[in-house]
Amino acid sequence: MPKAFSEHEKETIRAQMREKGKKLFEKQGLRKTSVDELTQAVGISKGAFYLFFQSKEELFLQILEQIEKEVQTSILEFMINPGANARKNIRDMLKNFLLTWDAYPLLKDFSKTDFDYLVRKVAPERVLQHTNNDEDFTNELLARIKHEGIKVRAEPRVVNNLFKSLFFINLHREDLGKEAYMETMDIMTDLIAGYVIGE
Repeated sequence: MPKAFSEHEKETIRAQMREKGKKLFEKQGLRKTSVDELTQAVGISKGAFYLFFQSKEELFLQILEQIEKEVQTSILEFMINPGANARKNIRDMLKNFLLTWDAYPLLKDFSKTDFDYLVRKVAPERVLQHTNNDEDFTNELLARIKHEGIKVRAEPRVVNNLFKSLFFINLHREDLGKEAYMETMDIMTDLIAGYVIGE
């Protein structure tokens, strides 16, 4: 039976699991990283792991969400250029989002196979919760754009789906090849920016 942990120990172990887990997932990928390796990295038993996370996939999703929050914060803090037109401002904001996304190996290397595996392994209500978080971010981003004096003429639901399309294109980055991926993202960010302001 796993030992009882104090609240302080629990917080410390959760933080260590996210930190060590991030490094292992970056190095080996989601499917090749085992619970044994995760617990050894932190110094707890395999049984104790399940006191903190339902599965390694749940741990991975929490790490992913933590990184996504950092990326989202950087987007919300992106400086709008008052001298540029609205479409360029939004296009630059989306490109900054992609550059920030690529700065995190866990996001950049996340593939279609990884996505399918994660969705299959995590409870449907957990996937729904993640989706709702994405929608909340889209609403916050659109509010930020409006606050900067840019008129938004698109429905938040549609904009959220367009943002998802960038994510799904990223999942096929290897299939497209680097040059085609960059070209596609340039076109997509411009089209989305135009759609948001009704051009």
